[in-house]
Amino acid sequence: MGAGTEARFTNVVITPQQGPSAPRGKLRIIDERMPSAATTESAPWAPATPWPVVPTVLVTLAVGIALDARGAWWAPPLVSAATWGVLGWIMWHATARERRELTACVALATLGELFLKDVWGLYEYRLLNLPLFIPPGHAVVYAAASRMSRAAPVWLPAAVVTLFGAYVTYAAWHGFDTFGAAWFIAFVAYVRLSANPRLCATLFVFALAIEWYGTSLAGWRYFTVEPWFGLTTTNPPVWIGAVYCTLESLVQAAVAVCPTGRPGPIRLAVRRVAALL
Repeated sequence: MGAGTEARFTNVVITPQQGPSAPRGKLRIIDERMPSAATTESAPWAPATPWPVVPTVLVTLAVGIALDARGAWWAPPLVSAATWGVLGWIMWHATARERRELTACVALATLGELFLKDVWGLYEYRLLNLPLFIPPGHAVVYAAASRMSRAAPVWLPAAVVTLFGAYVTYAAWHGFDTFGAAWFIAFVAYVRLSANPRLCATLFVFALAIEWYGTSLAGWRYFTVEPWFGLTTTNPPVWIGAVYCTLESLVQAAVAVCPTGRPGPIRLAVRRVAALL
């Protein structure tokens, strides 16, 4: 193997050591699956996954929600296939723990959507169903928010709590959003008790932006009177980010109680075939 050359075997790179102090004939082995601390600090968008995750998710959400809202017959299956494809791409490059988190997120988001939409009756989608892109949509939002939160400033949680608290006080006083007070208490608890308060704050802001975008295009709408207790709210609710934080907390709880599993047989088979190529 000549100087300046390298041989790749799956995710392992073997390169000659460089520099005057390097022993002759020695090789340096780098496992690309485990980034160095410097790499992690310079790329806070999750080193275990390719860097375009966040912009890919943003484009998928922006285009997908707009296409679905147009009402064309071909839009829902196309958007669903694209969203599931993006989720599969993220999971393929993710760590084992993140794959478990995203899997739990899809399952819990599906149950949560069915409860909030059909049982509690807080909102409805354009076609009065649960679109197939919604469960994976929650998972890709979670994946993008977890990466953005690593670059978020440390003061973000305090700023979100302060602004949210001011809104809740004003809205409850004027009576147009009395439901927000309960969710404000829940959100403050998440921020105080969470091991990652920046993720809670990032989810809150990100979710509000997504919900505003979707409701403005009439992809879904929230009822301005909560049906069980008669509490008032807005379309979309400013407090909707607290619901996303609830999902994040449930995901972490589910991952904590589930044992660490080995890679599935399909993934192992693909890895072995790739190693032979």
